Amino acid sequence: MRGRPTNEQFRQLLMHMVQTLKHEIEAGQYEPGADLPSEKVLAARFGLSNLSARKGLATLAEEGWIEKIPNVGNRVLRRRQRVVLTLGLNETTMRNMALSRLLEDFSRLYAWIEVKIKIYALGEDPVYVEPQAEGQPDVYTMNSLQFQQLCERGKATLVEPLDAHPGVFPFLNEDYSFEGVCRLRPIIFAPVVLGYNKRHFREKGLSEPNGSWTWDDLTACAEQLTEGERYGFCFHLPDVNRWPIFLLQSLDPAQGQGDGGADVDGKVTRLVEGAKLCRRIVHNRRMFPLYMSENNRDIEQMFLEGRLSMVLASYMAMNEWKDAGLEYDISPVPFVSEPRTLYISAGAGIARTSAHREEARLLIDYLSGERAQTLIREHTLSIPAMQRTGQSGWGEQTTNRPERYGTYREILFSCRTHRHLPVLPMSIGKLAGLMKAFWANMISEKELGERIGVLVREAEMHGTQNGGSPYVQLE
Repeated sequence: MRGRPTNEQFRQLLMHMVQTLKHEIEAGQYEPGADLPSEKVLAARFGLSNLSARKGLATLAEEGWIEKIPNVGNRVLRRRQRVVLTLGLNETTMRNMALSRLLEDFSRLYAWIEVKIKIYALGEDPVYVEPQAEGQPDVYTMNSLQFQQLCERGKATLVEPLDAHPGVFPFLNEDYSFEGVCRLRPIIFAPVVLGYNKRHFREKGLSEPNGSWTWDDLTACAEQLTEGERYGFCFHLPDVNRWPIFLLQSLDPAQGQGDGGADVDGKVTRLVEGAKLCRRIVHNRRMFPLYMSENNRDIEQMFLEGRLSMVLASYMAMNEWKDAGLEYDISPVPFVSEPRTLYISAGAGIARTSAHREEARLLIDYLSGERAQTLIREHTLSIPAMQRTGQSGWGEQTTNRPERYGTYREILFSCRTHRHLPVLPMSIGKLAGLMKAFWANMISEKELGERIGVLVREAEMHGTQNGGSPYVQLE
């Protein structure tokens, strides 16, 4: 006796019916205005019940392929003209969003829309390319730092206004709004946390990191973990998503939103203290290697090989760890006087120059909607922007997920981004240059303070305290 189909088999049968009818409509087998076969006929053809066939027809109606005529049947709407959309993004964004899966699913919903990928080369992201330049994407993805730069350069109108998504974490909508207008929909975000090798801690008989750790606690533990060719702690020092953590932690709590809670001299003094703390850590050869890494991936590779016990990493970076077989976990970043860390996010917006804005909006709505957000949660370690899909137990299928994955929910209060630094968006590149010279002992503490003071006063004169950098990958 033939058994009833499983839920997965039923889903595949239903999908097969919907996709087949879409292709037949596209191919002209059913002309606009023609009626589809009855539910009974379709059910027999695709091996479904009448109720299931009705569900498939309802899907086609929702997606605009047919219309249901009461007491008549299901009538085909006009055939869709094929549209090609270009989606611009950084290469790491593809990994962090499981983009191939998302676009495959999107094509099932909107078969007449083809999405082509344009990878930003250095200097080709929307911050630096002129709006009227040829070959611009229909949909831009960028991080909040790039968006702040875009606004500072007077190019916010490069992307069309969008309704703020009510279901996302509220602070993410703020990151992509300018002068009260939302320009991008947030898709994913990721705080920077402390990743650590559990086996190393177990072998040394050390307690694992926790939310009470200060940098002194990390230093003491890292020095004990260092032995032979293994070091206790490291991160890619030049990365703009790492070193600013020390500056953000140094600022007065009253400056939580960059609202001028301290005078300029006070801000400068605190920023210099943050730079000194960072230098003290990276110069400590009893725990931090003299390793000339080119990017975050170099550091993460050393961590995966067991040559580092602790690293600074974002949730997005952990997408490279899930197939590595490493016994690791995460903890909040150590702090100075109160917990603070940096978070990274990615949003998507419609290009003003796009000739296919209706289709571009469908793609934006999909990427920020529950269906895509659930797929992101199921197949990556990035955090979906939609709050509901970030809840515990929602689609947790990714392998080698850290036991303390939910840590991000407990540290949201401590999360800051580059716009909380008291400098202009396009000045973070200059600030990074000063930091590198100071860490290399090529400028004095006094000179560092004087030159940071110039950047802070410049921001004060412009009435803003946002941060920026020339080019940022999401890692």
